Amino acid sequence: MCISRKILNWYAPKDRGLPWRKTKDPYAIWVSEIMLQQTQANTVIPYYERFMAAFPTAKDLAAAEEEALLKHWQGLGYYRRAKHLMAAAKIVAREGMPGDFEGLKALPGIGDYTAAAIASIAYGEAVAAVDGNLLRIYSRLHMVDGSIDKAAGKRRIVELANKDISRDRPGDFNQAMMDLGSKICTPTSPACGDCPLRGDCMAYHANCAEDYPRKSPKKKQKEEDVTVLLIDLDGRFLIEKRTGGLLASMWGFPMAEGHIRPEDVMKLLSEADFVAKKPEKVAEYRHVFSHRIWNVWVYYAPVEALFAAEGGRTWATKEALKNTYAVPSAFSPALEVIYGMD
Repeated sequence: MCISRKILNWYAPKDRGLPWRKTKDPYAIWVSEIMLQQTQANTVIPYYERFMAAFPTAKDLAAAEEEALLKHWQGLGYYRRAKHLMAAAKIVAREGMPGDFEGLKALPGIGDYTAAAIASIAYGEAVAAVDGNLLRIYSRLHMVDGSIDKAAGKRRIVELANKDISRDRPGDFNQAMMDLGSKICTPTSPACGDCPLRGDCMAYHANCAEDYPRKSPKKKQKEEDVTVLLIDLDGRFLIEKRTGGLLASMWGFPMAEGHIRPEDVMKLLSEADFVAKKPEKVAEYRHVFSHRIWNVWVYYAPVEALFAAEGGRTWATKEALKNTYAVPSAFSPALEVIYGMD
C-alpha cells in the first residue's frame, strides 16, 4: 500500500476539532495558516474564531484599521505576520483571490508552505505543504542526511513528498502529515509503534528516529538587560509606538537600556520634565524572542507633571490598554502589574 493511502486511512480530522478544518474558504484557510506559524493549534483556536468574526472576508480585513488588526492579533506575537496579511488582503480585495499555488505565493507574507496548504486544501492542487512536521517525517522515512535548514536537504524532501502526495485528496494528505507530526512523529520520543508509516520508515527500522532530522547548529541567542517604565499620571500610563527594531510600530512602555537604579530612573524622568515620586521596582522577568532574550526590570513611577503626548506617544487608561491598544506579549508582565492595581 502506498504512503498516501496509508496516511489517508489513518487520518481522522474530526479528532482535533479544529475550526479551519470545517471550511474550504481559501481566505479562512489562509488566516489559519498564517496564525499557525510559530504557534500551537490549541492556542490559535480562540484567536482564529475572534478574528474571523471581526474580519470574515478579505475585503473586511482590507478595510480595517491597522490598530484593530493588531489588537485582534495581540498575544499571538510575530506581528509582521498580521501586517503582511493585511497588505495581501488589500491586493485580494482589489484583484481577487489567486486560484493556484504560484498565484498565492506572489502575495505578501505567503511562502511555499502557506501557498501549498491553501492551494491543496481549498483548490485541490497536488502540491506538498512542506513545514517542520513534513520535513521531520520525510527525513526519518528516507534517512535524509542533508540538513533540513539548508536548500539541498529541503529540496530533496520537497521532491519526495510531491511524488507521494495524493492526487485525489491533496489537502487531506497535507493535513494528515501535519497531524502525524504533531501527534506521532514528534521531535523527541516519537510514538513509532503507533505510526501508520513505520513499515516504510528507514529510521524506524534502523532504530535511530531521534537522530533525524539533521539540522545546522543553532546560533546562541543574544541577551539584553532592559528596564521598562510604568509612568502613571492619575491612572493613565504613558505608552509609545516603537519606530524600529524589535516590535516596530507596536505600542509599548518607555524603556531604557540596561538594569538601572531608582536614582537613574528619577534622573530620566526629570530630564523628560516629569515631577516624579521615588520609583519602585515592581517586577522582573525574562522574555524570549526567536533570536533575542530580554531580561527585564519594571519600575512603577507616579508623576504629577503633564506634557502634551505627541510624536507617537499617548496616555492610556487601564481599560484602553485592555481593549484598544495592541501591546505585545513582551510587555505582558508589566501589564499584569497595572491590571492588579486598585
